Amino acid sequence: MSATIIDGNKIGEEIKQEIIKEVEALKAKGIAPGIATLLVGDNYGAKMYRGQVEKNCAEVGFTYVNCNPAESSTEAEVVEEVKKLNADKSVSGILPLRPFPAQISDSAIINCIDVNKDIDCFHPSNMGKLVLGEPTFPPATPAACIEMLDRLGVDFTGAEIVVVGHSNIVGKPAMLIALNRNATTSNVHIFTSQKGNTKKHTLGADILIVAAGKAGLVTKDMVKPGAIVIDVGINRVNVLDADGKPVLNDKGKPKTKTVGDVDFENVKEVASAISPVPGGVGSVTNMMLMKNALRACKMQHGIS
Repeated sequence: MSATIIDGNKIGEEIKQEIIKEVEALKAKGIAPGIATLLVGDNYGAKMYRGQVEKNCAEVGFTYVNCNPAESSTEAEVVEEVKKLNADKSVSGILPLRPFPAQISDSAIINCIDVNKDIDCFHPSNMGKLVLGEPTFPPATPAACIEMLDRLGVDFTGAEIVVVGHSNIVGKPAMLIALNRNATTSNVHIFTSQKGNTKKHTLGADILIVAAGKAGLVTKDMVKPGAIVIDVGINRVNVLDADGKPVLNDKGKPKTKTVGDVDFENVKEVASAISPVPGGVGSVTNMMLMKNALRACKMQHGIS
């Protein structure tokens, strides 16, 4: 058996075209969705993500606002910037890009974002709604996992779904979204592993969502034949030759590649479907964030 490879790029493009149609309809009414990113300072990783958000906004026809206070800004100064974005009617959604500098606490910034502009579900109120099964904006990455399963035609009712990893950003909300769809859910994490119990859970899963941040964590012997595997992990590892030695580039440095948390080449031999890394969840996540901003815009203009 060879698994169906879930093409995240294709799904992301499908969602993008759906969003573009809705944006065109809104613009015909004089309404334009918009996203503001909040980056304090110039963290390299955050700047890369900001560039991707700006690019995505341009592609779907959103307004984009770059809010970039200096790294030396005080917490109070950044809070004031957020309040301005809350009041800015051209901004449908606000996306804080972390890490913040040491003098600025995450909670101080996140808690002052308008809950109806909190498009990646960082605010405690929106996370609480998710727990209650009434999400305004599901977090983009977990929502991407569920969207990919939806487009595979998965019936969540009663399905055994195991989420590997219990982060607040992916693991916990992914489990909650699946639970709200009437799946039978469980979560395994580092402490499950320390007790030696991870495999007994993963082997019972009809669907595995893996978001632990460790390359090759889930191996073939941990996956039930016919299971669907969604790999959220993004890890940089060395490229190795046939003898297991690092392959060097023309500058004499080890070549690297991006891989997920799943041993893809071997797991695809037993899974019925699997998402690759790259080309899987990431592309869909980008569009789910746009979808949340579109929803926020419609809410703010009283459009159902």
